[in-house]
Formats: sequence, structure tokens, C-alpha cells
Amino acid sequence: MSALRRWLDGESGYPLRAGWRETPPKKPKTRPARRDDRRQLDGFLRAYALCAIVLCMLLALCLILGVAGLPPFADAGNPTNNEVAERYVGSAEEETGAENAVAGMILNYRGFDTFGESCVLFVALCCVELLLRATTPALRKEAEACEKEAARDAILATVARFIVPCVLVFGLCILFHGHLSPGGGFSGGAVLGAALILFAAAFGRDRVRRFFTRRVFDAVRISGLMLYAVMFGLYVFLGANGVESGLSRWIVQIIDVAVGLVVMSTMYGFFAFYTKGEL
Repeated sequence: MSALRRWLDGESGYPLRAGWRETPPKKPKTRPARRDDRRQLDGFLRAYALCAIVLCMLLALCLILGVAGLPPFADAGNPTNNEVAERYVGSAEEETGAENAVAGMILNYRGFDTFGESCVLFVALCCVELLLRATTPALRKEAEACEKEAARDAILATVARFIVPCVLVFGLCILFHGHLSPGGGFSGGAVLGAALILFAAAFGRDRVRRFFTRRVFDAVRISGLMLYAVMFGLYVFLGANGVESGLSRWIVQIIDVAVGLVVMSTMYGFFAFYTKGEL
């Protein structure tokens, strides 16, 4: 025992590895700063609520000032009593290239407003995805079970086999003839979105994923909004009313299709995330 103790103490002739008896220092146990985190969270929530109230008050003030600045009803300076309506009806085809005056007003004269509506649909779909996206396996299994149960309806599947192709053709006709006849991007996109929803309800979401995957869904909604922005910017920078009639007609057609893509993806996205929490 004495020789072993001398060897352990380093007094023997056998070399010892330096630091072999050293143990790594223990990390001090620190409790998570729950109080500090809670205090920071409470401060952020108070600041967020205050900023939201201030922004809402500023928005309400801007709206009130805008309404107060409008000309009175039946006033001579009111746009409904001057040449604006006559200009829209009489010069829409010549200036916009659209044989349908409504499409000319929506996609050209009021193009910025329509682009804002498309942006609202895009943002609304993003918010629905953030709020209703299924994040746990239990929720996904429950949604898949409900979907399989709903997809067993033989009557719905039989009817959908005949109705879905007709609805798709009808939606494409509305979409591509919106600048010539009643219809356009919003109505055509709504019909196409309804066809996708009917197909998913009748045959299941897995059948839709074969051709409308998540990557395709993101590409359609993003490319539709970007295509609208590019084509309307091209229309404005080329001189708006100075654009040749043939080119203007093509620009209106492309903008119509872009709006339809945004509306279609928004409708199907709402259905997918509300029913299952994912595409």
C-alpha cells in the first residue's frame, strides 16, 4: 500500500501522465432567468399593443380626413357627375385594348387598386398558413383520418368525375375571355379554386398532391403576384394610354391570368389549411 501511495503521489520512478487525476470543472448550475424573460415578454406585449392602437388611430384619422375631403353628393365636382364615367365607357376599348369596359377599368384605370387586392389575398393566405399549420403528428393523423373518411363517399366521387372537368373548362373560359366578355381573373380563379376543392373532397388530398405539390403551390401564388406587378409596371412605364392597342390587349390578358392564379391558390390554400393544417 505504501508503494502504491508513493506511485500515486509521484514519488516513484515511474512517470505519471500530467493531469491524469484532474477532473473537468463542473459547470455551475444556473436557473433559467424566468422572471427576466417574463418581464421582457410583458414589456414587448405592452409596446406591441400601444403601437397597434396608435397605428389604428392614425389609420382611422386618415380615413376620416379622406371622407371629409370628398365632394358632397350631387355636387358638380363629384366624379360621378363629370367626364370620368363617360371616359371610362367611351374610351376604355381604345385606351386599354380591352373590349370589356369593366376589365379595362379594373385592370388598367384602377390597376393599382386591383394589385392591392391581390396582395391582400396573398398576405391573408400567409397568415392562415402561420395560424392553422399542423405542427404535431397527432393533429396530422387526426386530419388524415377525417380526410379518408370523407373520401369514401361513392356518390360524391362519381359525380365529381363528370363535374370537375366541366368546371375546369368553364373556369379557363372565364379566365381567358375576361377582357372580351363578362368574367376575368377573380371570377375565373374562384371557379378553378372550387374545382380543386371539389376534386380534393371527392378523391382525397393525396390525389391532388400528384400534380399540385407544395412547391407548385408556392410557385403559382408567388409567380402570379410577381407577374401582375411586372406587367402592370410595364404598362405604366410604356406610357399607359400611349401603348399600342395590340400590346395593351396582351398586357390585360396576362394580368387577368395572373390575378386568376392568385385567387385560385388562395381559395385552395384556405381549404387545405382549414381542413388539415397543411397542403
